[in-house]
Amino acid sequence: MKIMLINTLYSPYKVGGAEVSVQLLAEELVKAGHSVSVLTLHDEKYRRVDQVNGVDVIYLPLRNLYWPFSEERQGKLKRLIWHVIDNYNFAMAKSVAEELSYFRPDVVHTNNIAGFSVAIWRVIKKSGVKLVHTSRDYYLFHPNSTMYSDVGNISPRNTIVKLCSFVKKRASKNVDVYIGISDFIKNFHQDNGFFLNAKSKYIYNSVEKIEFKKTTSSIIRVGFIGRLTKDKGFDAFCHYIANLKAINPGMQGVAAGRFNSGDEQDELKKLAADNGITLLGFVNLSAFLSCVDVVVLPVQWREPFGRVVVECVFADKIVLTNDVGGIAELAVMLPNVYLLKGSALDLSALTHEPVKMATVELFSRPAIAKSYLNVYDD
Repeated sequence: MKIMLINTLYSPYKVGGAEVSVQLLAEELVKAGHSVSVLTLHDEKYRRVDQVNGVDVIYLPLRNLYWPFSEERQGKLKRLIWHVIDNYNFAMAKSVAEELSYFRPDVVHTNNIAGFSVAIWRVIKKSGVKLVHTSRDYYLFHPNSTMYSDVGNISPRNTIVKLCSFVKKRASKNVDVYIGISDFIKNFHQDNGFFLNAKSKYIYNSVEKIEFKKTTSSIIRVGFIGRLTKDKGFDAFCHYIANLKAINPGMQGVAAGRFNSGDEQDELKKLAADNGITLLGFVNLSAFLSCVDVVVLPVQWREPFGRVVVECVFADKIVLTNDVGGIAELAVMLPNVYLLKGSALDLSALTHEPVKMATVELFSRPAIAKSYLNVYDD
């Protein structure tokens, strides 16, 4: 089968879990004998073709005012115009139409499409090719893709959300099959008017066990990993560590990740210092897992899936987290996940049970790829 995968970013570019998930899927599909072409964006002026771990990758120039994934902060007017163009980017639709004529896929599977815009759905539909879309964030609702602000989660009935999603909602009628990376995010989109004509189901992301060096400590080491931001719950982590120390004397709090630029960074750095939290900076997950016993992830936004929760459970760590978004489903499926209820816990009293191999296999690359192939073939 000839399969075209479309995602905003792809290796070596990476912002979050979506890039990891799409890459794992692409590589597994190639391994299964299918012809796969990944269409993605880069910050260069010309089209470039490369091969990454056996996968053909086509990097297209983004036809908009600027590259939004750099550290450079753009002015408000420029950002506004960028999002207006991205609401329905005719130039990117033309670029995708050309790639469709070159590759002639049997199915096109779109994922994160910021930069491409929903305009590509129409040209895919017009080509007569089956169109599958997977939601991995909230881009279709809000330009920030998280639907989270300083005051908390943004309602889908918010005026800005309604304005930003109007065109995208209408364009979603072009999608043949709609996939959510959790039952939660699937229902969230459909309950708010997206993909009403499409077949739908949820398919979790593939998650692999992380190899790491196991270490022991005389004190309980409690860690946080991810973006050190409020939507990821880093401020809540800092406060929770203070409460934990009152019940678990001698424990150590550590955090791995990067801060966003701006005033929030200074505020959160001070909060971490005040609560005696060691900042590791950006480290890979295996290094983080080597230096923690318990992982606290007080996620505030409607996390679509919760990859880090699964990875930490597969590493035999106890995970304390909130039942938001797709994480609520994972907490039911997985052992050693405890929900934060506001009050601190006696960590020594928490029970731990081994992860069953059958549970690990549910999230394996072959299992997830097979689920998508069933969708492509149906």
